[in-house]
Amino acid sequence: MSEPPARDDEDEEPHSSGRGNLVAIIAVVVLAALGYWAFHYIDEQRKMQNCLDSGRRDCAHWVR
Repeated sequence: MSEPPARDDEDEEPHSSGRGNLVAIIAVVVLAALGYWAFHYIDEQRKMQNCLDSGRRDCAHWVR
């Protein structure tokens, strides 16, 4: 019987998993920043809507 070809570990980059981890961390940070921005924007819109629903006309201070 013939033996399977030997695995050549020298072909793999030793830092490839570190690069993948860095990309994953950056992706998580970007998603967290987008989530923070979205919740902040929704909160500002809620405050504006509450102001307008109360019948006030000076709600421009909610808009930045």
